[in-house]
Amino acid sequence: MNGNNLSRLSAIAMRKLAEVNNPAAALLFADYCKSKGLQVNAELTPQAPAILYCDQAGYEQATELLREFITQPDHPRYQAAAWQRSQPVATSGPKNTVHIPWTKLVNSPVTSIMLVLCLLVYGWQQVSFQAAVTALQLTEPQQLWRWFTPVLLHFSVTHLVFNLLWWLLLGAAVERRFGSMSLLNFMVATAVISNAAQYFLVGTNFGGLSGVVYALFGFCWLNQKRYPQPWPLISDALAAFMVVWLLLGFADVLWVSMANWAHLAGLLAGLAMALLIKPPRAATGY
Repeated sequence: MNGNNLSRLSAIAMRKLAEVNNPAAALLFADYCKSKGLQVNAELTPQAPAILYCDQAGYEQATELLREFITQPDHPRYQAAAWQRSQPVATSGPKNTVHIPWTKLVNSPVTSIMLVLCLLVYGWQQVSFQAAVTALQLTEPQQLWRWFTPVLLHFSVTHLVFNLLWWLLLGAAVERRFGSMSLLNFMVATAVISNAAQYFLVGTNFGGLSGVVYALFGFCWLNQKRYPQPWPLISDALAAFMVVWLLLGFADVLWVSMANWAHLAGLLAGLAMALLIKPPRAATGY
């Protein structure tokens, strides 16, 4: 029987503690728990989160240790435990590096479907711009679906690529952490809120996914502040840049025209949802 089969049999006899997207962090925490006499194992699977398992007797203590680990993953006590077991683990990897989870999109259907819809609509705009805009802009508010569809419109390649890159990064992360239905509900709600703000305060001539992107940005940033994670998606420096970009849009000093009220409304909606929504108990990171 090979090592993978032994690991799986061991996992069956134990209780799932958490999923961790960083394998090094999972191994480091497992080593620390073992140094405390707890039976905690990390099961590593290619292109999937590492899964931590713990025996029933030590589950509550391991849960408390995990909360401590999440808040201070770089504390020397964790690396010391790894050295004691002759398994030093590098934890100084790209914590805040922006990477697009292409290989995980197959497990992120809402993220993938929205990506495809935006690309198809952009292709439609290249074939018949006026037809696409007429069909999707919020020009007939009594048609309820139009409160959502402006997010599918993009007016340049730069506009499209910028929004979709952020959507892939943040949308896929939220979908993995909170589930597909949660992301779908979040997307529809923040799309309607941001579109409504732009419509009532400016008019109908707007489009783009950036209101939802700002909502995701605000949600992820505040969520990771309330429930600290070893490898947060959004650094404080990046958060400051996004806010400055928003303010520059309102100051009208940029070379592009932006739906500023949609951005602001989306950001505020995302922050509000971060105050209302707690992460699933088993999830420890994006």
